[in-house]
Amino acid sequence: MVKMTPSFELEIKALDDDHQALMDLANRIIEILDGSTVEAADCQPLVAEFVKLSKQHFAREEVLLTKSGYPNVEKHHDHHRSLYGKMDHMIEFAAMAAENPLARDSLKKELRYFLLDDVITADMEFKDYVKDHQPPG
Repeated sequence: MVKMTPSFELEIKALDDDHQALMDLANRIIEILDGSTVEAADCQPLVAEFVKLSKQHFAREEVLLTKSGYPNVEKHHDHHRSLYGKMDHMIEFAAMAAENPLARDSLKKELRYFLLDDVITADMEFKDYVKDHQPPG
């Protein structure tokens, strides 16, 4: 399971709420994958929802970074685009999860990696800057 700890919080409510929602959804998917029976119908819509929420989160985050004048917004945008391939893999693994234990394991790894890479690695780079430069309202 993936857990949101205070050290991972950006102290930006909208983004922290997004991260928590993504972690909750990832944990639901992992719970299904760890169950004794896995149905593709159980997993595929949740993974599609995870991808949709991730893309919405990326857009929200990039708007905030732009409004804050973050100097590395283009680098962060590129990082988000690099995660699109991971999202494609997640969808592929979800389609095979019911019949393929390797796909189940790979999907769990991709979900965890995705969250750790986005929340811990990439987003922590802008935390202090945005806190100091957050636009009003």
